[in-house]
Amino acid sequence: MMEQRSVIAQTTRPEKKQTRTHRWMRYFFTEDLSSDNRPIADLQRRAVWIGLALVLQTLNEIDHNWYFPYLAPFGSLIPMALILGSFLAIWMALRPASLDRLSGATRRQQTYSTPGRPSRWQRFVLILTLLLVIPGGIELGRGVIMTFLPPQFSNDGTSLDTNAAILLIEGRNPYTDSNLIDLARRFPIQPNWTTPLRQGQFANRLDYPQMAELQSVLDTSFKAGATPEFESKVSYPALSFLTLVPFVQLGIYNVLPFYILCYLAIVAIAWKVVRPELRPWVILLSLANVPMWTSAVGGNLDILYILLVIVAWLLRDRRWSSALFLGLAIASKQPAWFFVPFYALLVWRQYSFKEACYRLTIAGMLALAINLPFILWNPQAFLAGTLAPMGDPMFPMGVGIIGLSITHLLPYFPTTVYTALEAVAMLLALLCYWRICRRFPEAAFLLAIVPLFFAWRSLPSYFYCAAFPIFILFSAHIKPASQGEAATAIGQKLRQMAKVPVAAGA
Repeated sequence: MMEQRSVIAQTTRPEKKQTRTHRWMRYFFTEDLSSDNRPIADLQRRAVWIGLALVLQTLNEIDHNWYFPYLAPFGSLIPMALILGSFLAIWMALRPASLDRLSGATRRQQTYSTPGRPSRWQRFVLILTLLLVIPGGIELGRGVIMTFLPPQFSNDGTSLDTNAAILLIEGRNPYTDSNLIDLARRFPIQPNWTTPLRQGQFANRLDYPQMAELQSVLDTSFKAGATPEFESKVSYPALSFLTLVPFVQLGIYNVLPFYILCYLAIVAIAWKVVRPELRPWVILLSLANVPMWTSAVGGNLDILYILLVIVAWLLRDRRWSSALFLGLAIASKQPAWFFVPFYALLVWRQYSFKEACYRLTIAGMLALAINLPFILWNPQAFLAGTLAPMGDPMFPMGVGIIGLSITHLLPYFPTTVYTALEAVAMLLALLCYWRICRRFPEAAFLLAIVPLFFAWRSLPSYFYCAAFPIFILFSAHIKPASQGEAATAIGQKLRQMAKVPVAAGA
């Protein structure tokens, strides 16, 4: 009897529960814990984990030369720990405080026992995330200023893509006529902005050249009229430079505004798709996202392909729209290829294997159509360029396990070892996604990049474009829990009655 009275007392409590908290924090943590508003409260607390991931990734942006000399060979453990910590934070953000495993009185008890006031660590992370707005705003201001200055790209990929657009307008094949010497005549080139290769004067070595060595070999190569020690090929699919052709046709060689606009488009999409209660988090996380701001201001092509992949996932219920955006992503940069098997699994699990084949065919045909003129122009040059990141003898670099060998904490292993580890990690990630993709489709943005942690080159920019997109996707189109569960139950019942999978929308 006492247990029954306890249950009755709990069920007769009022729907809303108000708690006091700091006034400014009410923009980020709701005080309304009614049953209809609990999904919002849960999403706000999951956003805290995204903020923590951004804090850890921003700490990795601190120049490693500031502490590596004092900690060698253990210095590589710090960036590795920061990236792994961000992975863990993102994974925690993927795990909602769901009540669907509870039942009866246990569920009702859990509903009203969860505190409405954010815990101390959540408030602390929120404050740290707010502090990141300062360097994020500085990066934004620096980017705006740089758009009015002569082009200065801190990575050779953007310089080579801009030069490729120029070559194309001149009627030349970018995949055959790209040359670092000609590039240096158009754009300022710093030695640390290049990609050295383990050949020529850098042959038979694994340790990355120092700045003085890069400058000396670069000067020698320019005098000799050949640069075998540096990557000179256009190393991305054709859409990477086709998007820059309009700028070049207008005589604008500073294409930085394009990449900044790509990031602002991601922010605008986030503002559009999330519920109004989460828009303060959109503003905060977008401004505090120092790693993505750094990539955008640096003209990193990752901003373009991740924008296209985000749209492909958001439109996953529409066959043609989603597949076309995925095809554009595939045609822009190779890391987008890692998302393709996850997209296939998602469509297969949500609809059917045949639907997955349809969409992959659409995406593949679009990517092929964009690149086909250059394939026919010179197939060998095209393959040599697009496969350069995998085939050319580049130096090991990154914050993954290869970092332990770079600081000689571990010996270097053959490249096949890292390739095998990367393949195993991809297989495990796909198996994991097969199980969770229906409930957590956004998990692909984490699982698709985890294998790169084991690669020969695990650049930190590979991992910076996961946290904010995941927040966008798990915050998009959220319904109250009761409605969502009812809709799911109705949909499952109809599918059982019809005994056919749900067809994809056009």
